[in-house]
Amino acid sequence: MIVAARRLYRERGYVATALSDVLEESAAPRGSVYYHFPGGKEELGTEVALLHFADLVAQINRSALRFDSAGGMIGDFIDQAREQLVASEYREGCAFAPIILEATSHSAALSDATRHGLEGVVAVFAARMAEKGVLAPEARRLAMAAVTAVEGALVVARSLRDEAPFDSLRETLIARAAASESRARLR
Repeated sequence: MIVAARRLYRERGYVATALSDVLEESAAPRGSVYYHFPGGKEELGTEVALLHFADLVAQINRSALRFDSAGGMIGDFIDQAREQLVASEYREGCAFAPIILEATSHSAALSDATRHGLEGVVAVFAARMAEKGVLAPEARRLAMAAVTAVEGALVVARSLRDEAPFDSLRETLIARAAASESRARLR
């Protein structure tokens, strides 16, 4: 059900996704949503956000193993977001953005889950880039810029039905990462 809700949030948004939609998408028995998520839609949304953030952290950690530079990691982060959007034919954006935009002002649980999740993603991304030689303050700025900019690229690319926002973003952030790595080596 969490995976089904995540896909639906990415396509329709949080508010427009009813529990009945999740049941239909997941082919789960009607009573199972209330059994597994007694807190209802809010609890399911929290679990979707937690899963999405855990997947992003795992993706960043895998990227850190595959690339020996912060620029390589950033490029991979951007490329994976692009590939997911394009594979969905521009229908499925981010899973946590609709939760933030549509529900966090009404739900402390969802607000906490998304805030802590984003903080964790940025912290892990920054730590992995610091391991590649970027100074910690700059690694944090790069991580925040990458996460923030990918969210914007998802929205703009989805609207334009074009990958160009990712290309611009990739070029800009990889150049900044390379400059950061060079400055760190000079110290």
